[in-house]
Amino acid sequence: MNKVSMLCLVLTESSIDGNIKFYQKYSDYCDILELRADFLAPEEWPKIHSLPSQIRKPIILTFRKPADGGHFKEGEALRIQLMRKALEGAFQYIDLEEDFSDNDFEAHVRKKGVTIIRSFHDFTGIPHELAQRIRKLPRNAKEIPKAAVMANTTEDLLSLFEAAEELGSGDRIILAMGSFGFPSRVLAVKLGSMLTYSSDSKQQAAPGQLDPESLAKIYNFKSITSETEIYGIIGNPVMHSLSPKIHNRGFRMLNLPKIYVPFQVDNLEHFFKLARVLNIRGFSVTIPHKENVRKYLHQSDEGVEKIGACNTVVLSPANQWTGYNTDAMGFLLPLKKQFQGTLKNRRATVIGAGGGAKAVCFALKKEGMEILVVNRTKARADELAREWQMQSAGLDEIERIKDYSDVIVQTTSMGMAPLEKMNPLEAYHYSGHEMAYDIVYKPPLTLFLEQAQKAGCSILNGESMLKEQAYLQFKAFTGQEYPDPLGLTLF
Repeated sequence: MNKVSMLCLVLTESSIDGNIKFYQKYSDYCDILELRADFLAPEEWPKIHSLPSQIRKPIILTFRKPADGGHFKEGEALRIQLMRKALEGAFQYIDLEEDFSDNDFEAHVRKKGVTIIRSFHDFTGIPHELAQRIRKLPRNAKEIPKAAVMANTTEDLLSLFEAAEELGSGDRIILAMGSFGFPSRVLAVKLGSMLTYSSDSKQQAAPGQLDPESLAKIYNFKSITSETEIYGIIGNPVMHSLSPKIHNRGFRMLNLPKIYVPFQVDNLEHFFKLARVLNIRGFSVTIPHKENVRKYLHQSDEGVEKIGACNTVVLSPANQWTGYNTDAMGFLLPLKKQFQGTLKNRRATVIGAGGGAKAVCFALKKEGMEILVVNRTKARADELAREWQMQSAGLDEIERIKDYSDVIVQTTSMGMAPLEKMNPLEAYHYSGHEMAYDIVYKPPLTLFLEQAQKAGCSILNGESMLKEQAYLQFKAFTGQEYPDPLGLTLF
């Protein structure tokens, strides 16, 4: 039987009744609870022992001090007194810190049949020789060691999973906090961790915790086992990505034993080492790694070679990394639908000269279109135009767009946060026959699209491109078509 990890809901309300209501909100998703008693108001302390009788799931009692990321500031003697009183209730676990030293209380805990979780926290980084330190935590064979550390880099995350490998089997709790550590929360079972912690986004008990509904519904947490294949997306930043919602939905609908996770990556070499440790089978690539990832590929498709950017990497049966560019076709498919399948002999203007513009120009050139590249810095437009035999112009030559106006594509970051109030074609006068296409998907109606729509133009935003390129990635990852694409909602 494949091992799985439990989903632990952290209770952080200021009252016992509030925590019960909080639990009821997420009761369908969690297997175990942690009461953070240090979040309770002082008048609630006498009621702590009553909680287990009102919630029929295992509960960890935790009374965290400020030094360990907690809120209880009233001194150790009172903390121990309150924990002793709380254990009159049927708590199954109690979290005691690495430096906790009260033999009488620990004997009382053991007499009660309560399992001790022996923990340490490092909010600055990952300690040297982590595996060895975790091994030394338990004071007897029945205690469960717990390490909660901060991952500040991809290398930190790599060292966490390497430490888990070194530890081998056995009960434990291991996690890395922060954005770089996020995969450790979803992939708890790959660390050999008995649980992962979750809380409401409004009241995170520790940096990087996700709410249990998202863990269950977006990341299919309950179906992740030690044998689940790992896929993901790399970028920096990356936690805003909608790709996990797309791919994990597809895996779930086809009942595939796969999981797709965001990896914040600051160093590609360290990520590729991590990929080998975790046996990652494929991943999407976003800013800023689309160009630099190419040096780690064994082979790549025409799009990667011509555009100079890769957004999809798959591990081949021969254990080699193969790169693809699905951005170009993902952009093209929605546009072809608008023009009943053919774009040949039409003319297009592409705003921008960056990576997005290259993918767009590659796709449009493959369809036989004539293209004008317009960019604020004309030298960059000239460079791209020379490479693929296109025309170029600066934004001060905006009247030239009239001759290339069947399709106008906006590929810059203007229109998305924090540039929502910017429109590169504000001075352009639409005739109403143009097709305006913005590869930005949030907000769905940028100022560029709003201006074109008011003039009577047809418009497309980047959501359709985002979905289509993801469907192509899904096919590369699984060999299967994406299920029920019309049923996918992202916003």
